Amino acid sequence: MEKLFIGLPVKKADLIILILTSQNIETRVEQENNFFNILVNETDMEKARIMVETYYKENKFFGLKQKLNQIPISSFKSYPAFCIMGLLFFFHAACIHYQVHEAMILKYGASAFFILQGETYRAITALFLHSDARHLTGNMAGILIFAAPFISLSGFGVGPFMLLFAGTLGNLFNAHLYKTAHLSIGASTAVMGAAGLLVAFQVTQKGKPLKLNKLLPVFAGALMVAMFSHGERTDFMAHFFGFLSGLGSGIIFFPLNRTFQFSQKQPLALVITILIIAASFLAAT
Repeated sequence: MEKLFIGLPVKKADLIILILTSQNIETRVEQENNFFNILVNETDMEKARIMVETYYKENKFFGLKQKLNQIPISSFKSYPAFCIMGLLFFFHAACIHYQVHEAMILKYGASAFFILQGETYRAITALFLHSDARHLTGNMAGILIFAAPFISLSGFGVGPFMLLFAGTLGNLFNAHLYKTAHLSIGASTAVMGAAGLLVAFQVTQKGKPLKLNKLLPVFAGALMVAMFSHGERTDFMAHFFGFLSGLGSGIIFFPLNRTFQFSQKQPLALVITILIIAASFLAAT
């Protein structure tokens, strides 16, 4: 018997043996230290090689798990995301406690009519308002699932800034679509923006040529928006525009973020984000 493959790790050797055995090709294994050589009969060499190559061509996503492990979306544990969740909870609880919930929605909700009249701050302030505890809980879960990994990727300052940017842009697009007294509230626009930003991260990965399978994250993200946009009071178009805003801005953001590196980038971005939010709430007073 002759050596077909040499120096294989155990998992790859097991897989190739399985492929060849399924085609009734006789194999033998030799171990050298922690690696393995696979031997086949000389008459089966060409057939065995073709079978293995065909398998890997037909299963080109076989290395997906390994590639995903190389992407630093390692955890939902993100202290900035927890702070955002806490801020949303505190804001909602304060509105309920002081019985100003309805007044705050009318004054700071994303009313298409008033946004087009110049009250653009509503596109930001509406992100902090929620109709009830269920609405708030759903968006907090979305922040944990989508925003936390994005913040882990982009940093404690740039991450919240991009979430605010995507959510605000989504609300502005939504207002220009309706052009009426349509009223929208909730952080879900920013949550969908986070989903779009994560898709943009996948699409803009370095060293990957533009292929059809690179668009798979876009299709998956669009499907996810549809899945999370059911419900009688759900503003589907706000979700849709939030996702598109995150995707579009992320395609520009990630290459720039890799290019421009300086020590104060994260704290500066965080300060700017806080100032924008504070200025938005002060704009109506």
